[in-house]
Amino acid sequence: MTDKTPPAGWVVQVTVPAPIAPPSAGGTRWLGPVVLAAPSFQYFNVAIAAANKAVEATGKHLAKAKHDDTRVVRGLSAAEITALNLNAGDVKPA
Repeated sequence: MTDKTPPAGWVVQVTVPAPIAPPSAGGTRWLGPVVLAAPSFQYFNVAIAAANKAVEATGKHLAKAKHDDTRVVRGLSAAEITALNLNAGDVKPA
């Protein structure tokens, strides 16, 4: 048995899809979408102890933005939550 305390919050990673080039308008055959770059990532510090609720809160925070994948990547201790000036339920960019 371990005495490890559960996380008081989470670092949430959001994968932002890369822009896709529109189909070419010439007489060439269209082979499918062309990705112009690699996807990027955004990270958020979330002061919610439950991982699934932290992901849900981050999704609501980004309601207007299109994102493919949102997941927790690391737990935050109570001391880290305090050091980051987060209140219960806060979602802030990392």
